[in-house]
Amino acid sequence: MARSRRKEPVTLERRTLMVWASLVVSLSLVSGLLLLLNPIPHAPAVGPVLTVLDPTPDDLQSLLATRGAVQEGRWRGIVIHHSGSNRGSAESLGRLHQSQGFGGLGYHFVIGNGDGAHDGEIQAGYRWARQIDGIDTRDAIAICLVGNGDQVQPSRTQINQLVKLVTQLQRRFQIPAERVYLYRDLVPTTSPGLRFPTVQFRNQLLDLELQPPPQ
Repeated sequence: MARSRRKEPVTLERRTLMVWASLVVSLSLVSGLLLLLNPIPHAPAVGPVLTVLDPTPDDLQSLLATRGAVQEGRWRGIVIHHSGSNRGSAESLGRLHQSQGFGGLGYHFVIGNGDGAHDGEIQAGYRWARQIDGIDTRDAIAICLVGNGDQVQPSRTQINQLVKLVTQLQRRFQIPAERVYLYRDLVPTTSPGLRFPTVQFRNQLLDLELQPPPQ
């Protein structure tokens, strides 16, 4: 009478497969849980974006916080731009710049006009947090006013917020008024717009610059 075949090898193979299958399932569950607890960060185009609506000196200090200490002499000037669009925010401009191959928002700060971001809302982008040069300004802090300054003058709130931000940056980094540029001062463009109130802006800078720094 023929002996029946041994089934031990088959049993061992099944056990091995079951062990591996259990291991794969466990690793998948753990990976999924880790993704939930620690999701993949957003691209630089989207964030992080810090915002201030009505900046006090303390609020501005929080807005100007960086990931590390700022090197002495890192910033030698300030350049004012406009977005050239009727609406926008740091997030939407960041997505646009990302699509254009600039790696995210090209400005350090964006000031909203009420369409896409609150009127006068100051937004700080990732280039400021990481202390990276703007896409076309080196050793200068790039500030963008949302709006088409060739067609519409920036709102009074935007200009007031711009003056607060610029003078705070001047005081912190010892940037004289003559190094606060409109983008058109540097390249052949109309930015921050033909309707930008240049005289009013510069007069406010001079008045505020003469005041002693806050204690």
